[in-house]
Amino acid sequence: MGSVPLFKTEMLDSESESESLPVHSNYMDNVLKRKGKHDPTFGVYQDDKDSSFKIGRSSFKYNNKHVFVDGKKYKSTQGLWELLTKSKLDKNLGTFEDRQAYKQILFLSNAHRVNYSPTGRIKANKGLKYTRFISQLFTDCHVPWESLQ
Repeated sequence: MGSVPLFKTEMLDSESESESLPVHSNYMDNVLKRKGKHDPTFGVYQDDKDSSFKIGRSSFKYNNKHVFVDGKKYKSTQGLWELLTKSKLDKNLGTFEDRQAYKQILFLSNAHRVNYSPTGRIKANKGLKYTRFISQLFTDCHVPWESLQ
């Protein structure tokens, strides 16, 4: 028996549900509850005005197999969900492809810039995700996943 999407308005129905819990289940639960290691600064958040999901200035939707940022499709993997939602990342998850997809998403959404403006300065902070990953992401495409912890 398939699982029921958390929010049908954000869950795209174009692909059938799997028998097991989808990768996004726990990640989106943390976003919705705004708890734990959720990262609204550089990741997905729920807009207070209309309850839609966003990353930076871009729309964010998902299904069991993909995430969509302003309609651009990315493969849904546990590593990408870590990057999209968590402030403290699990160093055992993620691939080079996940990091490159997240980098593209940051460029598209400007989630890493002040006021989500393409000309805004990068939102620097002292968090591990910024200091060990995002600050290096735009100067070094080969940031080792192990440096994220």
